[in-house]
Amino acid sequence: MSLRYRLVIVMLVALVPPLAITAYNTLRWQHFLERDSRDEALAAARLVAAELAQIVESSRQLMIAMGRHPSVPDNQAECVAYFRSVVAALPAYREAAVIDPNGKFICSTIDIPPGLDVRDRLYFDGPIKTGDLTVGTLVQGRVTKATSIHIGMPFSKGDGVNRGVIVLILNPEHVAQDLSARPWRTNHRVTVMDRDGSLVFTIPKQGEEDARAIAKTVFPVARLAAAGVMQVSDARGRPQIVGYAPLEEAPSGLLTAVSIDRDLALAEVRRTAWRSILFAIVAVLLAVAGMFWAANILIRRPLRAIVRVVNQRERGETDARFPALDPRTDLGQLSAALSRMSDAINALLEQKSFLLRELQHRVMNSLNLLSSVLDLQRRHIADPDARDQLARARDRVISIGSVYRQLYQADHSGRVEFSDFLRKICEDSQNAYGGYRHRIEVDAEPLQISGSKAVALAVLTHELITNAMKHAYSADETGPIYVSLKQGDNRSWELRFSDRGKGLPENFDSSKTKSLGVKVILGTARQLGGSVDIVRLEQGTEFLIRLPPNIGD
Repeated sequence: MSLRYRLVIVMLVALVPPLAITAYNTLRWQHFLERDSRDEALAAARLVAAELAQIVESSRQLMIAMGRHPSVPDNQAECVAYFRSVVAALPAYREAAVIDPNGKFICSTIDIPPGLDVRDRLYFDGPIKTGDLTVGTLVQGRVTKATSIHIGMPFSKGDGVNRGVIVLILNPEHVAQDLSARPWRTNHRVTVMDRDGSLVFTIPKQGEEDARAIAKTVFPVARLAAAGVMQVSDARGRPQIVGYAPLEEAPSGLLTAVSIDRDLALAEVRRTAWRSILFAIVAVLLAVAGMFWAANILIRRPLRAIVRVVNQRERGETDARFPALDPRTDLGQLSAALSRMSDAINALLEQKSFLLRELQHRVMNSLNLLSSVLDLQRRHIADPDARDQLARARDRVISIGSVYRQLYQADHSGRVEFSDFLRKICEDSQNAYGGYRHRIEVDAEPLQISGSKAVALAVLTHELITNAMKHAYSADETGPIYVSLKQGDNRSWELRFSDRGKGLPENFDSSKTKSLGVKVILGTARQLGGSVDIVRLEQGTEFLIRLPPNIGD
């Protein structure tokens, strides 16, 4: 993983806490806003309850004043005229009436059919039994056919004698119209229910289906509890925060509820949350882009310059210099430290190269001295076989000396390009041992190997070429010797030596031969991890040395 991506990960980890804090604040803000909406719904429900309680209390005071009029209820004509004048001046009421204890109308603003009995009506039965004001349920008048709510209270003339019930018939539509003129918020829905849970009116009037669904869910809880807040769903399944409150003066009369669409109430915080998320994503992308740009300018380029010099020096370009960066920065100190270290390494390599060249020079001198001693010894021995063995030993020493001379001249203390060595060894062998009588043709692919392996292969090459020159052709016969170094299909290396001479004897067996040269060839191949195959050609012989693919490692 590159340094820039590591920095991105570090930066993203650093951004997690502020993003988490932003998410937490958003959730907290949503919680606070929802709590405020609950408080707002409850406060609005109590306000509507207070408004209705005031209407009920005003109705009580009005009925007390109406009941004290001299014509009520004895003078029916004046009583009716008086009640009609009061109702006409107060649009909130449809009608007014006085009912005797037997449920018969004494005075009414509308014509009542004879025999109409209202003793089964709550607005009459409640005041008779409790002696207090009672708010009836939403009913459709049997005479007017209009939907109304009756408010009744006991009627007396101040003497404490119950003379019946005085009733005011409330107009729900007009009450709703008066309330809707108040500055309600657009996301508020006011719902008023009677003691049976029937919908009296809703503000705004549109969406009665939603109001009925809310009333159906809220009423079972609200009619048995004090003011409170709950969450319900409207007719379309949308969540609603509902505050509810009964009338303080008539707890079992009317229930008020104000609902707030939860999604609308939280819409702003959700928009804010989405904006925050969007801004956070943009900020993260900008931060990543800025980090990439800054890391490329301040870190990646200097590091790549340092790595480039390291790679150059790894390839042997010892004159490559590390970039001069600001020494006050970490990268500048790193570059300076690497530069000092590379100078020290150059000095050590120079010293090592000098010592190695000196060692190689001494080895070459020793090998030359050894070959001279062997040649001198050969000249003083009369036995032809012994002289021949000493000559072969001298030739092997000369071959090894040739490799060291190549290493010394190439000024290379580590790896060598063996194909060039192979050509040089073949050229030296042709000049030293065969003159121009035997032509050696070399076809070799480049192969980088270590110096020790080059020495082993040089000895092996010398042995094979010497054998071909001495045994493949007769003394007066000339012929070619072919040498090739190729990489096979399985990536193994194949070193081939072939001639067009007389070939090996029929009974030749490499595993049983007493020839030191063949034993040297087989032992050297095994030392290098390879094998030797001897192929009898139609004319001549081929030695195939198979070397492993990792010979260059």
